Amino acid sequence: MLKVVLADDENKVILLMRKLIDWEALGYEVVGTANDGLHALELVQTQQPHLLITDIRMPGCDGIELIRRAKEMQPRLHFIVISGYRQFEYAQSALKYGVEDYLLKPLKQEELSSILLRIKDKLGEEAALEFQLQKNSERQQERFMDALKTAADREQPFLSAAQANAEYGFRFGEGSYLAALVKPDISNAEQYLDGYRIMMRHSLEIVRREVALLADAYAAAAIREGIAVLLYIRDYQAVEVKQRFTKIRNEIEKQRDLFWDIRCTTCLGSRQPCLEQADRSMREALWLCRDRLCRVQPWRDAESDPPHFSERYQMDAAQKKRFQEAAEYLDATQFERELEDSYLCILPQTPLNGQMLEDWFHEVLEAALYGMQQSGRISEQFVQTMEDNLWRCTNAQDIFRLLRQEIIKEIRRLSEEKSLRESRPITEAKRYIQQHYQETLRLEDVSSAVGFNATYFSALFKKETGQNFMDYLTELRINKSKALLCSDDLSIQDVAELVGYRDLKYFSRLFKKITGVSPSDYKKLYK
Repeated sequence: MLKVVLADDENKVILLMRKLIDWEALGYEVVGTANDGLHALELVQTQQPHLLITDIRMPGCDGIELIRRAKEMQPRLHFIVISGYRQFEYAQSALKYGVEDYLLKPLKQEELSSILLRIKDKLGEEAALEFQLQKNSERQQERFMDALKTAADREQPFLSAAQANAEYGFRFGEGSYLAALVKPDISNAEQYLDGYRIMMRHSLEIVRREVALLADAYAAAAIREGIAVLLYIRDYQAVEVKQRFTKIRNEIEKQRDLFWDIRCTTCLGSRQPCLEQADRSMREALWLCRDRLCRVQPWRDAESDPPHFSERYQMDAAQKKRFQEAAEYLDATQFERELEDSYLCILPQTPLNGQMLEDWFHEVLEAALYGMQQSGRISEQFVQTMEDNLWRCTNAQDIFRLLRQEIIKEIRRLSEEKSLRESRPITEAKRYIQQHYQETLRLEDVSSAVGFNATYFSALFKKETGQNFMDYLTELRINKSKALLCSDDLSIQDVAELVGYRDLKYFSRLFKKITGVSPSDYKKLYK
């Protein structure tokens, strides 16, 4: 049995949690309860529980401090936070300490049970059969929705009902089919990715719970674009559909305890008479969801607000070339200037829709990638992250900021790599010169030793050191000769030969030109 401690300053909440859940059936044992943070800490120390469920506000030692101190006592302890405290910064900080999940008051049996089962699975215990069946069903739904989105992206007919029933285990038949996209948005989502993922998981659970009461059969999955849903309804009632999705939106937006500016947009594709045509419904829902970047509306329905698929954006060739060149030359300043100009050009376009903004994003990204790839390798992860973050943007300014920040960061990374690549052979060249300066040394000898042709090496050497090759060699030899001239045992002729000069007159003339005194006078000065 997994041990759990319940902590809340209200006895009625603790009693509710005890009665709400059949703890033993789920494999848990409540080993203690506490009405304040200090008592909860004592129970953590004495009972060594696997899980602590605590209110975020507690007397004596508040929920966040309790979590922090309990984590120090028992690093592998898991936490669930209960919150009715509507202050974003306070609740958000709880996630930093490894909180497994959170619950909003009033508590719901289904949500708490789902979290407890998930934690049990994570702890490596044998999961309940019901949970395993649920996970299998969810994976099937994910595969199904991924296939539907692929069909929508490619504008290809989808599966027939019979094919979907056989392959995925659905019970589709005659009736209406429609796709929907439920899109929760928060500002700066990329800065709170762990919290964002928890929020999306909760949103998916809300969607599945509510659409199960609406549809005769459904599939729902969290994808990059939001919570994607396919509904099969034998007797379609528009009012009932809108009411159910309004409730979904309201439930999702209750997560303002953690995400104060959360905004949920629901986008419905048009009804289709058969599953084969559901790809069009999904394509419409995706278009409407993109359009939230330009028009902020909580509800979009393709039947009353049809998408304008033909309105697209295409960058002119000259502008694309300028982006490519700025990226190829790793000129971050020029790239930023081009981006600002391009952004200011697209904003006033009429009409302007979300699809056009996405087109602009891809045009800029592709041009920049083409240019940067001439100077170094761009990882697939960079491209994937850019695509993911595009769907976390909430408006045109977010897209502009994403392009500017991430592409300039990549340009600077490539520039640093290029500098390292170019400085490495110069380091090798300097080492070679140090080892061979006493010999008759030519530019061609050194460039050949480091694997470059003489012309390119000469330019690279001047760029990295600020000196041409001969000046660098001469300075090195003269500096070496200064140390040798201080020795009583060596004549000026000996010193000249030891630093690579066979002609004494030439050495003396060069030494005086650089130091201002002759070798003999220098020897007298430092004798």
